[in-house]
Amino acid sequence: MRRLPLMLVFACLGATALAQCTHEPELNNQVTPDLRNADYPDLLPIEGLLPPLPAPETQSAELEQELKARSSNLERRAEALRRAQN
Repeated sequence: MRRLPLMLVFACLGATALAQCTHEPELNNQVTPDLRNADYPDLLPIEGLLPPLPAPETQSAELEQELKARSSNLERRAEALRRAQN
């Protein structure tokens, strides 16, 4: 009974080892000499790349409005279910 799990482990290891023997396409020959010798691009500060975040006060007010709307919607649905049961 204990041989089956051990054989399964060895089978998985063997399959993994065989998968590592695949040939990958050579990418070095596809890169042109101009690209290979090109300079690295300039790094930009991240502040200019990301959109500004909304103010926490604005974000919390929007969240509060959304939660109140969801709460009132759930309360209406609960009341409709109570009426349907009576």
